[in-house]
Amino acid sequence: MAGDQQWDDPEAWRAVARETLQAFDAIFSPGLYGWSLEEGGAVAVKHLERGRELLQPILDQYSAEARTSLGRAWRRMAVGRGPYVAAFDEALAHARARAAGETERDWPMLWIRDGRLPLLQRYTGDRRVLDTIQEEEA
Repeated sequence: MAGDQQWDDPEAWRAVARETLQAFDAIFSPGLYGWSLEEGGAVAVKHLERGRELLQPILDQYSAEARTSLGRAWRRMAVGRGPYVAAFDEALAHARARAAGETERDWPMLWIRDGRLPLLQRYTGDRRVLDTIQEEEA
């Protein structure tokens, strides 16, 4: 998926990146917003769920554009178990544990910049993507 330029819709990935960065801020620095760790976790859950919702049409389009029904089925299976879905699932589990006051597991892959999520990391590397939040809400 990462190698296909046609799946790289910058606006869609920027929207996913904004939610990802807002969740990161809620988890990493809840005190800056006057939140407890649990409140920061709850806020992060909301942003991660929204980010996952925004990611789904990208994955659906990737699957739908396969040339054959077998290709579409293979792509659906591949993205369903792929790194982007796994990263969001792992981050959601981490945020839910934080929100419940439980001990979190290891740091989620979603926020580790190691090249496993290149399309998303292209936009999370530039925090200016957060500047567009107010523009979209207006």
